[in-house]
Amino acid sequence: MAYLEEEQASEVFTNCHAKSLLTTMNLLRKTRVLCDVTLHVGGMDFPVHRIVLAACSDYFCAMFTNEMSEKSESKIHIQGVSATVMQALLDFIYTETVCVNISNVQELLPAACLLQLTGVKNACSAFLEKQLDPTNCLGIKIFAENHGCERLLTAAEKYSVKVFDEIIQNEEFRLLPVEEVERLIQSDEIEVICEEPVYEAVVKWVKYDPENRKDKLARLLQYVRLPLLSAWYITDKIDTEPLIRRCHECRDLVDEAKKFHLRPDLRSGMCSLRTQPRYGNQEVVVILGGFGSHQNLVDTVEMYNPKTSEWKYLPSLLKSRRYVSAVSLNGKIYVIGGYDGQARLNSVECLDTTAEEAQWQNVAPMNQHRGLAGACVYKGKIYVCGGFDGYSRHTSMEVYNVVLDQWILLCGMSVGREGAGLVVARDKIYCIGGYDGVNLLDSGEVYDPDTERWSPMEPMSTRRSGAGVAVVNDIIYVCGGYDGSNHLSSVECYNSYTGHWTSIQNMTVPRCYVGACILRGKLLVVAGYDGNTLLNSMESFDPLKNTWEIIGQNMSTQRCDAGVAIIRYFPEHLCQ
Repeated sequence: MAYLEEEQASEVFTNCHAKSLLTTMNLLRKTRVLCDVTLHVGGMDFPVHRIVLAACSDYFCAMFTNEMSEKSESKIHIQGVSATVMQALLDFIYTETVCVNISNVQELLPAACLLQLTGVKNACSAFLEKQLDPTNCLGIKIFAENHGCERLLTAAEKYSVKVFDEIIQNEEFRLLPVEEVERLIQSDEIEVICEEPVYEAVVKWVKYDPENRKDKLARLLQYVRLPLLSAWYITDKIDTEPLIRRCHECRDLVDEAKKFHLRPDLRSGMCSLRTQPRYGNQEVVVILGGFGSHQNLVDTVEMYNPKTSEWKYLPSLLKSRRYVSAVSLNGKIYVIGGYDGQARLNSVECLDTTAEEAQWQNVAPMNQHRGLAGACVYKGKIYVCGGFDGYSRHTSMEVYNVVLDQWILLCGMSVGREGAGLVVARDKIYCIGGYDGVNLLDSGEVYDPDTERWSPMEPMSTRRSGAGVAVVNDIIYVCGGYDGSNHLSSVECYNSYTGHWTSIQNMTVPRCYVGACILRGKLLVVAGYDGNTLLNSMESFDPLKNTWEIIGQNMSTQRCDAGVAIIRYFPEHLCQ
C-alpha cells in the first residue's frame, strides 16, 4: 500500500516538477549561469544551455550529439532567423509559451520550421487558421505548403473552396501562378451553385495579364465543366469571347459543350470530369413535418447526408404540421405555414444550424394563413406565394426580410393556387400548376421582381397539383403530382430561355405531394404519396443519362405534404 501511495504521489507532482525545472532553467539562462554555448543571431548573442535546446529541438539535438563542428564550439552562428524571432523561440523553449501575432507570424513560422520547434509551428498554424478570410486564404495555403504545415494547408484548402465566389474577386487570386489556379479549379469540392463563376474566374485571371497568360487559357479551360453550363450561356457568352475564338483548343472544348446540349442521345458516351457536377464540402437534404403513415401530423425533422448515405434526426418542430413549405437561407432552415389539424397556419419556424445548440424558434408570422403554398429564396429574401387559408386559394405573394424579421405583401397572380411550385430561374420567379378550388391547373405565371408584375407562361402538357418543382441550370423540372384522376410519375421540364416544355423520363414510382430539390447537380425527389402508400424513399434524376434511380437508405418516417430544403455549408458537428 505504501508503494502505491508513493506512485500516486509522484504522478500528482509530475507537472509541477516539470514546470519548476523550466522556471529554474529559464532563470539560469537570464542570469547567464551554467550556460555552455552562445547563439549568435542577427548581431546579438544569446547564452543558452545545450541540453535544454537539444531536448526541445531535433535540429539542436542533431547539432550537439552528432559529429558536427558546432558540437564543440562555444559560439554558433544561426542564419535565416532574426534576433527578435530567436528571442521569442528561446522564450518558448524555456517557458512553453509563445506570443503569436500578425506582425511576427510570417517570420516565426519559417524559423520554427527551420529549428524544428513543433510547438511553435503548431501555434503559428492555429493562429493563421483563425485569420483565414477570402482575401488571404490562397496566400496562406501557399505559405502552409511551402513550410510543410499539413493542418494549416488542409484548413486553407477547405476554406478556399467554400468561399470560391468571394476569393475570385480579390487581387490575391489574380496574382496566383497558373499551377495554383489549375489546382483550385479542378477541385470537385468547389462550392458553387453553377459553373459560371469558375469559367469567369479563369477568363478574369487570363485578362489580368493577357500577353503572358493567353497561352494558358486552354490549359485551364479543360477543368471548367462547360457542358454543365446552359446552352444560352455557352452560345451567347463563351462563344463570343475573343480569347476563346482565337484559340483552337478552346474552341474544341466549347464545341464539346455544344454537342452535349444538341445531342442528348450521345451524352452517355461523353462522361468525363467536365460532365460531372462538383460536390462541395457539406450539402445535406432536410425534410420537415408532413403527414405520416399513421394518419398523424408529423413534427419530426430528418437530414440526409450524401457523403455517408445516412439519415439522422434534427430537433423536432415546435408544432406538428402538414401542407408545409420550407426553404434554407444563410445556414437557417425555415418551415412556413401549413395545417396543424385544426386550421391553416401563418406561423413560421426557424432553425439556425450554425448555432452550437440548434433549436427551432418562431419568427414573424406571414400576413396570410397558407397551406400548400409555394416558397423560394431570391436575392437573400424568402418569397411565399398562393396557398389555401381554409376558405380561399390565395393569389397573393409576400416576401420576408430576414434582417428586419418582417413580411410584406406583394401584388397577386391572376389565379389563386394551392399546391403550386415556386422557383427562381434567370432572375424571374415562376409559380407553376396547383389547384384553384375548382380546377387542377396546367398553367403557370412569372413574376418579374424589377417591374413587380406577373405574366402568363406556356402551360404544361399535364394538369398538376402537389408536384415537386426544382431548377437545374435554368431548366425548371416539374415532377409527379396529381391530375384529378391519377397520381403521376411523369416529369416535364421548362426551358426558361426558349419558353417551351418537354417531357423527360418518368420517375420510378408515382409521387404526389412530393418535395423536390437539387443535390450535387442532380434533381432529387423526396417522399410523397403514390396513390396507395406514403413513401419514405428518394430518387435522383441524372440529366446526363436521362435516368432516374432510387438513392440512399430510406428515411425513418413515411410522409407526404412535407417541406424539403437543401442546406449548404452544413456544420460538421451536426453531420456526425
